[in-house]
Amino acid sequence: MTNQLQADMPPLTKLLIIETTGPMASVALIDENRHIVERLNDTRYSHLEELAPMIGALMSEHGVEAESIDAVAVSRGPGSFTGIRIGMVTAKALALVWQKPIVEVPSLESFAYHEAFRPGALVVPVLDARRSQIYAGAYRKTEVHEVTEVIGEGAHDPEAFLDLLASRQQEGEVAQFCGDGAGVYAQVLERYAKPFVFVEGAGEVQQAQAAAQLALNLWRSGKAVDAAAASPEYLRVSEAERKRNERCRK
Repeated sequence: MTNQLQADMPPLTKLLIIETTGPMASVALIDENRHIVERLNDTRYSHLEELAPMIGALMSEHGVEAESIDAVAVSRGPGSFTGIRIGMVTAKALALVWQKPIVEVPSLESFAYHEAFRPGALVVPVLDARRSQIYAGAYRKTEVHEVTEVIGEGAHDPEAFLDLLASRQQEGEVAQFCGDGAGVYAQVLERYAKPFVFVEGAGEVQQAQAAAQLALNLWRSGKAVDAAAASPEYLRVSEAERKRNERCRK
């Protein structure tokens, strides 16, 4: 499914954005004027089969050739370990073939760039990290395309994270919980003592159009790397790696 936010992509700076850290993959193109076209996949966790065709279809639909892409941006995590790997491998392959740099996009921070959140919003993305933990952060949206970090990305005990959030939340602010962890840990989050809401619908999950806004900011700040230097951010080892490490210590 294509979400056409802007019909034409004029010959300006262009970034290709890949988002696979959540349950549904999405890809987008953004230019220097923040015109965006986006393609979403409605099938959950079908990234491996659908990602490459989605990229090809998006570029073909809008007449964008590889030569006109200035950089490949990819959500680096945290999120689904498998999804992160698929997105990063795909981005690195394209960047190497096209001889383009990569922009690594923090997936938690990208939530705050979703158009559903207005300036002044305190956006609190919460992802289920399993083993009674969450990946979480908090970001204050200062302008339409500008965000300040309140709590950096990390793996947390839910109760400990809420204590930290309460110490950073300003008078009159309403914490806006989003991400799949908000549902999984709803009973814990509902005990939060300060004002909050659960975000539903737009802005609830990771999306390329939001990652694109952050990617453009990073690109303009010179924060692109060679494909070989790009790396995922898992925040902790996978369950398989943890079990393997435990066996090695025995």
